[in-house]
Amino acid sequence: MEGFLQHRKLSPHMAEENNPTHKDSACSVEVSPSEVDAGSDMTLKGKITHSPAKDLRGEALLIMDQNGVSIERVGLTEFDGKINETKEFIVEAPLKPGTYTWLAVHQAHAAGGILHDGASTPFSFIVKPHSTRVVVWDVPSAIECDENFVIKLGVKCSSECRSDGWLAEIHDQDEKQQATTRVDGERWPGTAALYYTEVHLTAPNTKGLYAWKATARLDDSDAPHTECTARFGVRVVAKPDCLVRVVAVDMESQIPVEGAKVVVHPYKAFTDERGVAEVRVQEGEYRLFVSGKDYFPFRSDGKVETIVTIRAELVLDAGPSDADVWS
Repeated sequence: MEGFLQHRKLSPHMAEENNPTHKDSACSVEVSPSEVDAGSDMTLKGKITHSPAKDLRGEALLIMDQNGVSIERVGLTEFDGKINETKEFIVEAPLKPGTYTWLAVHQAHAAGGILHDGASTPFSFIVKPHSTRVVVWDVPSAIECDENFVIKLGVKCSSECRSDGWLAEIHDQDEKQQATTRVDGERWPGTAALYYTEVHLTAPNTKGLYAWKATARLDDSDAPHTECTARFGVRVVAKPDCLVRVVAVDMESQIPVEGAKVVVHPYKAFTDERGVAEVRVQEGEYRLFVSGKDYFPFRSDGKVETIVTIRAELVLDAGPSDADVWS
């Protein structure tokens, strides 16, 4: 009977016939950035490993969204002897903020009469609203009671969205709305995507330092944006009744210094081409500073009752000499 009980050893080929499906590949996906602005581009790159190592160039990786809808089909184009890779490719993130899990699928394929299992892997990323920033500048250093004044207001989106009638509001210290404006498509020079407008306002009728705020809402945009706020100070003063006139000159050459900054707190001015600046102030004691590029600051203390003229002779700041540096 032993002659009839012979064990039959299967050849590798016969083993494949009895087990025609091989689970021999795995895939992965790199996502950059992992947190992305709504509707913005994401960069993906797929990788496939096969055991034993196999050149899969010409085959494809399928990207499917959370609903099973095909987003992209990208070919495997690179093989280093171990790993097959796609090139980096761009897909657009969803518009709705949230955490998403998509699926990368390397479909099953037949080779040499053998069906090779496909592979799939989930990968996740976060979609967030576009962050926005509002900035306020060119606020006058001192504004008379009930005086009209103008500020500049700008809004910038983290994805550099173009302004399309973004809404901005100005509220005073009592949360009362003082102005509403649209920030249209005018970009501030030298910036990539800071869109701005001028806002006309009226100062309170009582002197003091007030905390106002600017708020921007981009509700009309295609993509969701965060609301942003910037606070700024409005200094209101009584009507000045005196005048301080400054004449700034270079001490050595006696040539007028143009563009020197004159400060009699909280008032500010700049000298013209004649080196002259005029600052209207309240009657009483004052401390004046004059500063120009490449000059030491000039200071003067005194009292003003009507009109006072101050000659500011500025000393050039030559900096250290070579002898000073090497001594």
